[in-house]
Amino acid sequence: MKLFELGKITMTPSAISIIAKFKVPIGDLLDRHERGDYGEVSEKDWHENTLALLPDTVERVMSVYNIETEKLWVITDPDRKVTTLLTEEDF
Repeated sequence: MKLFELGKITMTPSAISIIAKFKVPIGDLLDRHERGDYGEVSEKDWHENTLALLPDTVERVMSVYNIETEKLWVITDPDRKVTTLLTEEDF
């Protein structure tokens, strides 16, 4: 079940590189993200994601997924208009 809207999907060049290198199925990552499977986030970030889903909150939703030897972050902006795939170096 989808918990929130993703909006427009964007990717940084370094995220595109990882996606291409490891043939990452982007749809699978986005499905996990919007269903509340946040991957490898900290307990604090998991809690913040939960609060971000409450009505009238303006918090981002963040997931972190291990891709082979790399990590991809998926971040949906507070207004739910943009979701960005990025890497640690993009932070």
